[in-house]
Amino acid sequence: RCSYCSFVSHSIESAKKLIPEYVRALCKEIEILGRIIDELSLAVDTVYIGGGTPTAIEAPQLDIIMKSISQNISISSVREYSVEAGRPDTMTRKKLEVIKNNGAGRISVNPQTMNDRVLEKIGRRHTANDMINAFLLAREIGFENINTDLITGLPGDSMEGFEDTLEKIMELDPESVTVHTLTLKRSADLYQKNVSEFENSPAAQMTEFASDTLTKHGYKPYYLYRQKNTIENLENIGFAKPGKESLYNIFIMDETQVILGAGCAASTKLISKSGKITRIHNYKFPYEYIERFDELMKKKDQIYEII
Repeated sequence: RCSYCSFVSHSIESAKKLIPEYVRALCKEIEILGRIIDELSLAVDTVYIGGGTPTAIEAPQLDIIMKSISQNISISSVREYSVEAGRPDTMTRKKLEVIKNNGAGRISVNPQTMNDRVLEKIGRRHTANDMINAFLLAREIGFENINTDLITGLPGDSMEGFEDTLEKIMELDPESVTVHTLTLKRSADLYQKNVSEFENSPAAQMTEFASDTLTKHGYKPYYLYRQKNTIENLENIGFAKPGKESLYNIFIMDETQVILGAGCAASTKLISKSGKITRIHNYKFPYEYIERFDELMKKKDQIYEII
């Protein structure tokens, strides 16, 4: 877990014994959602696996989940299938092959920074070189739509360091780059340590530099969102080459499309004909998700009522 992260999470080491049972429950939920999709004659437009690090689990487990999706949901007409591969230290050839062979065409390989000293400070277990190797491996396997995430304003980073990061990312030539600004979330370890450390952060200059550089290299901004407690009240901006914009990112920000969420802490977003939005939240922790699974599935009745 990175020091800036506030997501509900367990270390993979401590939660390892729960994973097989969690995967079984997740596949059961996918099966239930597939039945609902069929009964309501819904068409799935995009599939997104993420909101964390799906590649933290083993390749066979990831394969089981992705096969459950294709067996229960018609993905032949899906316009975009993304997997948030995320942390380079969790990515292997086998996992990337599983993702590719199961129909996903878009992945994220996220360095956040290419400065090893800053990576260590924020709790990342990979190096800049690990990120480069993971990115090149994904290219070798055949991925033609790769996103990379960067964060401006990280502790210990400098303007010069960020310029070097962006230069190295431009050499890799990803299809899209999402530039986040550090958000000081109260439940994150980073917030607890020293908030004053970020008062003179060069985040604004970094963000402006990123926008100028990416635009010069043919990327265009296509979606934007803001979060509370972001340094200097800045925002997160997605840049992409023409035709490589993430549809899922656009739809989730537009709030014009139903999203059916599966798994721990997943959120289902239902939009009625009048435009009213109703959210159904899954339990946050794996043990709770597993133990109260049947109770959770009863909430799915709301999908029929609203859609």
